[in-house]
Amino acid sequence: MYPRLRRLSRSSFFLLFLLAPVLDLFRLDLNQGHFIILGMDWTLGLRGSTLASADITWHLSLRLLIPVVLTLALLFWVVWRWGRIYCGWLCPHFSMVEWIDQTMDRWLGRRSLWEPVDGMRRPMAKAVVAVAVVSVSFLWAITLLSYLVTPIPLWQGFFSLELPRWNWIFLIAATLAFTVEFTLARHFFCKFGCAVGIFQSLIWMLNRRSMIVGFSRERARDCRDCSACDRACPMRLKPRGMKRHKITCTQCGVCIQTCSQVQANNPEGSLLEWRSGDAAVEMDRQPRMHLIPVKREE
Repeated sequence: MYPRLRRLSRSSFFLLFLLAPVLDLFRLDLNQGHFIILGMDWTLGLRGSTLASADITWHLSLRLLIPVVLTLALLFWVVWRWGRIYCGWLCPHFSMVEWIDQTMDRWLGRRSLWEPVDGMRRPMAKAVVAVAVVSVSFLWAITLLSYLVTPIPLWQGFFSLELPRWNWIFLIAATLAFTVEFTLARHFFCKFGCAVGIFQSLIWMLNRRSMIVGFSRERARDCRDCSACDRACPMRLKPRGMKRHKITCTQCGVCIQTCSQVQANNPEGSLLEWRSGDAAVEMDRQPRMHLIPVKREE
């Protein structure tokens, strides 16, 4: 149930990401010089205005300041309680990070070019991976451009090869940039290059009671020879570590799902679970237990 729910949320939001500019749900139209939200022009409404200074201040507060403050307050509250849950459950970029990880693992036997081979490589593997990466990179490039120009003429111009020169320059440059990033630096970008992700991580770390992946240290013997959760984490984190060691955790829950599968025959169940409140505080007080194999007495 849990993996299906996350798959549904990610797929739905990725589809929304692709269709939002086409349906005029949200985009910035450079030709008109203002945002379009839910099919309506969103402007400050000051062009040709004869309002007095006090009226202009109130007008700007209603049109700009109050909506921005309320939106930021809502986002702050969500991140304060649940951390980078947007990254793990909605972010279209992180969806691509995981999808390319899985594609590389399936075809190359490893999740990235920087990791050792841990499986059998299929025939034509490099060609398949290259096509997949370039395809999603171009999809990202043209989708981002559709947030800046009118989407339907953009797609029509692309298929008829009649786009303006600066559109072609943008598409080529963006496709190359995304190809390099998706090939070499997927989770590294999420960790160190994404301003939205870093902002969420810093807020999450300020709240000691926020949701975190907890580890049952008293049962460390059950996983002393297992590192499946470490290998499964898309961000290459150590799920059994302390909170400060998991500052870039995306709350995707892949480690919990993996541990549940490994411990399927264990009556006590998974060693990893969601914790918050006092349980999260208590866990972060304890030092990490190194999983050293325990010698059995003869």
